[in-house]
Amino acid sequence: MKPIRIILQILSKPFPDFDSWAAYLKYLTILSLFITFFLYVFQPFGLSSLESNAFFVCLGFGGMTFIGALLYELTVGQLLRIVGLKASWTLGKWILNNLGTMLFISMANFIFARLIIIGFIDWELLPTMIYSTFVIGIIPITALGGFLVLKGEKKYQLIADEINLTISPSKKVNGAGSDQLFHIPTNQIKYIEALQNYVQIGFLNNEGDLKIQTERITLKEVLTMIEGSPITKCHRSYLVNKDAIVAATGNAQGLLLSLSDCNKTIPVSRACVPLFRNH
Repeated sequence: MKPIRIILQILSKPFPDFDSWAAYLKYLTILSLFITFFLYVFQPFGLSSLESNAFFVCLGFGGMTFIGALLYELTVGQLLRIVGLKASWTLGKWILNNLGTMLFISMANFIFARLIIIGFIDWELLPTMIYSTFVIGIIPITALGGFLVLKGEKKYQLIADEINLTISPSKKVNGAGSDQLFHIPTNQIKYIEALQNYVQIGFLNNEGDLKIQTERITLKEVLTMIEGSPITKCHRSYLVNKDAIVAATGNAQGLLLSLSDCNKTIPVSRACVPLFRNH
C-alpha cells in the first residue's frame, strides 16, 4: 500500500499551468518535434514499409499532433480554464487532461493518415490510431509532467528560501494606524481577497482576533485607495500586507505566503514573484 500512497502523493502535487500562449505553443512545438523524431527513427506501426518520403510523412504526423493539441486547448482547455479547474491543477489532473489532448491528436493523425497517405477513410481503423497515439504519447507526457513539477518546486523553493532570509521577525504590524481602509487601519490588514465584485478583507481587530469584512468594491479600486501602503498585489485575486509576511514556501505553481496571526496561506502568481524577492 505504501507505493500506492507515494504515487497518489506525487499525482496530487500542484502543477504549473502554462502562464502564456507563447509558453504553450513552445511546449506544443517541442512535443510535435519529439513525435516527428520518434516516428522517423523507430518507424513503428508500419512506417518502415514506406519506400520514400518517410521523413515528410513523419513530419506530417508531427504537424497534425500540433494542430490536434491546439484544437483541444482552444475548445476543451479554454472551457476548463473558464470554470476554474486549471487554477487547482495537479500533476494527476494534468495527465488526465493530456489523455483528452491525445484523443484530439489521434483524430487529427487519423484524418491525415487516411486522406493524405492512403486516400480514403476507414473509420473501423480509428481505434487502432487512438491506441497507437496513446502508446507513443503517455510515457513522454508523464515524464515531462514529472520533470516540470520537480523543476518548478526547486525553482520556487529556492526563491522562498531567499525571501525567508529577508523577513524580519521583529516587525510589528498591529495596533493603531493613521491610514485606513473602510475604517480598518491598513497596518492591521493581513490580506484582501477578490470575490467577483466584492472583496474580503482579513484583518486583526484591536483585541488581536482575525476578522473578515466584506465590501462591494473591486481589487483594482482597492489598490488605488491604499497606494503607498505595504499592501500590494501578489495574485490576480489577492492583495497582501508585505509587513505581515512571516514565511514563504514554494511549489511548482509558485510561492505561498504565511502571515502573522493568520491561518490562511496566500498564493503569489509567477508574474508577481519579483515584487517579493527584495522584500
